[in-house]
Amino acid sequence: MMSKIIIIGLGPGNPGHITHEAHSYLVSGRPLFFRTLIHPSARYYAVKGKRAGSFDFLYEQGSGFEQVYQKITGRLVKAARRHGTICYAVPGHPSVGEATVERLRRICPPLRIKLRVVEGMSFLEPLLSALKIDLLDGVTVYDALALDRLKEPSSNHLIIAQVYNRQLASRTKLRLMELYPEDYPVVVVRASGMKKEQVWKTTIYELDRKAAFNHYTTLYLPPSQHCSIGDLKEIMSKLRSENGCPWDKKQTHHSLRQYLIEEAYETVAAIDDGDDIALQEELGDVLLQVVFHSQIAREENRFNFDQVVESIAEKLNRRHPHVFGTDKADNAAQVKVLWEQIKSDERNSQEPSTVISIDHALPALLKAYKMQKRAADAGFDWPCIQGPLEKAREELAELEEAFESNNKKAIEEELGDYLFTIVNIARFLEVNPELALGKTISKFVDRFGYVMQKAEQSGRPVSSFSLEKLDQWWEEAKKNRKMRKYSRNLRQKSE
Repeated sequence: MMSKIIIIGLGPGNPGHITHEAHSYLVSGRPLFFRTLIHPSARYYAVKGKRAGSFDFLYEQGSGFEQVYQKITGRLVKAARRHGTICYAVPGHPSVGEATVERLRRICPPLRIKLRVVEGMSFLEPLLSALKIDLLDGVTVYDALALDRLKEPSSNHLIIAQVYNRQLASRTKLRLMELYPEDYPVVVVRASGMKKEQVWKTTIYELDRKAAFNHYTTLYLPPSQHCSIGDLKEIMSKLRSENGCPWDKKQTHHSLRQYLIEEAYETVAAIDDGDDIALQEELGDVLLQVVFHSQIAREENRFNFDQVVESIAEKLNRRHPHVFGTDKADNAAQVKVLWEQIKSDERNSQEPSTVISIDHALPALLKAYKMQKRAADAGFDWPCIQGPLEKAREELAELEEAFESNNKKAIEEELGDYLFTIVNIARFLEVNPELALGKTISKFVDRFGYVMQKAEQSGRPVSSFSLEKLDQWWEEAKKNRKMRKYSRNLRQKSE
């Protein structure tokens, strides 16, 4: 005869919420086990049951929850084999927040132990009544112990269950403050559906100030009105729709390429300027480009934004085994070795190619930088920086020779060779030449603008001033820029 475990839902706490079927099993006289007696209905029926017991003593032994659940299910399996059929009663509904029930569902079928679930009212029904909200309006439920799975403010009604003590309330508060403003409203509901039901309003910051948490305490946060990535995707979808924006509707991957490059450069400029307000705005513009391209691809049934996220998340996991796997890397140098090995393995798993693939739309400096890096990865590289330094001297001499011969074609070729070698030196120095030149251009624009301003204030054209005077203003511009940067750093530190 196959053994059997009848799992019974005890409802949220009030014995009056017990179903007729659950009641019949609870008083049937079969061996009855309660996961815990810290529950009014459990205590009520434990008194009536002559062959009843609980597993509270396992919690009191100080083991972790996983060990406790393992011991509970192990004892239930042994009891079922000994008695044939047993009853196991749990708070609420057996399928809501019951780890032991999940474990029984995994281990019992292979052991030829049959399971029968007797539903009970969950904690949600009386809670929804206390909060006066409709489940169909959108409700998200999290266990307080698993709140790390909440990644952004919820656009649904948010319920956080089993905030069973003040310490857990403090942990919950800290996690919520990472996602919500500290003055965001919270409703605390204790013992919903029972005679001693309590409901009070507070804020996230004040959450743990009141020592009134127990196994019947649940938190509620109203839907967040902040925009999420889902809202941005919806906006872009609307802009591209039939009734959307004419300009947005006509864009293609190709037409948007220039804007992606521009936004990336403007982001770099904001970083170089140390301007957080501008950086926030420019990062938003870059994100918009990602969403824009993903929307176009989705309309063409090629890929969508979620697949873009999944792809980069999978790559980050794969390339960081020292964080998400078992490999070890204690410093940046070890990480770099590990990273190069992973990339080498990825290349070897693909079809070999004799062509270095580079996006020809890249600016020339950045294209040269990436091409040289690809060649170096393939083993074609100088052993040390002395190689490219000597090569630069050689190319400079050839450029001078071409200039002296007044050969325009040769001058262009030798100048290209010289620039290409300078890029190689930058790579050895671990400097991105595109960014380095961009910073120099910004400095030039700033300083030359100052020179032009001084000349304009004098009422004379720039060409009328001596080179010594222009150089004097140039040096003043350099000093002013340094002072502005120094003042900005002081201001940011004080903030």
